[in-house]
Amino acid sequence: MATVGAPALQAPVPSVLRRAAGVLSEPRRALLVAVVILSAVVGLDALSDPDVWWHMVLGNWTLAHGQIPQTDMLSYTVNGVPLAPHEWFSGVLFAGLNNAGGLFLLALVMGAVSWIGLIAVAVHGRIRGAGPVTIAIGLALGAKAAQPVLGIRPQVFTFAFLAITLLLTEVHLRKGGRAIWALPPLYMLWANLHGGFVAGIAFMGLAAGVAVVGWYLRLPNHVPLGRPVSLGIVAIGCALFACVNPQGLASYRFALSEATSEGSKGIIEWQPPSFADPGLWSLLALVIAFVALGAYALRRRRLAARDAILGVVACGSALLAVRNTAVAVAVVTPMIMGWAADALKARPPRLIKPRPLTAGAVLAGGLIVTLAAGGLGLAVSRLQASAAPSGVAAVYPACATSVLERAPTTQLVFTAYANGGYVAYRLWPHGYVYIYGASDAFTKADFLDYYRIASGATTSPTAVQLLESSGTTAVLYPTGALTRELARAPGWTRVLTDHGTVLLLRDDPSWAAGATCSP
Repeated sequence: MATVGAPALQAPVPSVLRRAAGVLSEPRRALLVAVVILSAVVGLDALSDPDVWWHMVLGNWTLAHGQIPQTDMLSYTVNGVPLAPHEWFSGVLFAGLNNAGGLFLLALVMGAVSWIGLIAVAVHGRIRGAGPVTIAIGLALGAKAAQPVLGIRPQVFTFAFLAITLLLTEVHLRKGGRAIWALPPLYMLWANLHGGFVAGIAFMGLAAGVAVVGWYLRLPNHVPLGRPVSLGIVAIGCALFACVNPQGLASYRFALSEATSEGSKGIIEWQPPSFADPGLWSLLALVIAFVALGAYALRRRRLAARDAILGVVACGSALLAVRNTAVAVAVVTPMIMGWAADALKARPPRLIKPRPLTAGAVLAGGLIVTLAAGGLGLAVSRLQASAAPSGVAAVYPACATSVLERAPTTQLVFTAYANGGYVAYRLWPHGYVYIYGASDAFTKADFLDYYRIASGATTSPTAVQLLESSGTTAVLYPTGALTRELARAPGWTRVLTDHGTVLLLRDDPSWAAGATCSP
């Protein structure tokens, strides 16, 4: 019987609409739908990762020549040095999407890839027994923690594919089935998009190995032996399929060596997270939640060995390098959801009276979801603005680079590491940069020279000496010690300032006479 003042929805109503109305009329489910929609926002970022520019240069070169670059071609300091093509297909996709619809389309597609990963995390949490509110809170925390490492990055493919891998692994260990066999072809694609495929194989193999040991020791909640054995076979298949890439087996050596070598070069994303940065507080909260709820599960003897081991490995990797944050989100967020749900179930049950399907309840739930959709729409609008030329010019030295495009001769440009890819995108092949984001092509010594120049060193070898010995013809760098030192050095002329970035030219600057940019 309908409640007074709130007429019940009566049949005939199409079953799909009736199910949708049922979701909207339940506040907890409406909240979950709203959070799922809003979680798409964290991946919508066009400009946070400067590497997108050089990926597009190499991607366009691949499309034009029908072959994959094997050596560096954008830098004048290491030009011709072997370059591991572990992200070549990401570059092709980036270039193709940018050519088809600009940076906005590219950012939308990569945001969708991030969203797929987050949805996989939510579904994984549901399989572990979490309810709508628990999933919503856990998803919000995980999405916010992952936000600093999302955007237009090849690593986003690793986040999404790892989340899918972990979801299918959990389903297989719990129920068996054939869905797990969808992974080997996925890994063949993944290995050409990003070297993080190694992490997926490692977590799969680790989960299978721990499950076998659990079966052998007859640990609580152990699974039948056939499931981890078949999971191990699938992991081997994934490892073999992943060899179908330009590097073959060498891709494993590169992925493992990169994790140990890049941190020594001072690149921020390879450094341990600094929790003085508010942007990383969500990661800290995620780790704390993992430890606290994991301890609770252990006390209640509900902590699975594979969860403990995989979670510790994932959190440890995130505490070693910021770029591994997405790995931790994919691995531990579903665990947190499951443990939180288990903790709530341990409390005395609370009687919840069923709610009638009323128009008012549906409208309230619809309003919540509509507001979330509006928030997503606003984020897309802001993305479109940031991806426009004016938005790019607010972040990168677009005007000063336009001046360099008019140079009568090839320009060798020293610019900030974060701007190297953009300047190469605009100038190459009529200009080259000192250093840029393909860090595996540069040695630690190359980075040390870069830092010495950037600091405006006045002791031998000075910044000026290093620039001249490298043949640098232009410097495009933020106002500071380096630009002040070059302003005093003979042979260097300050031409203009572009939003705080100074352009200085060596030798004859007459071709740039009269050029101006906004201050």
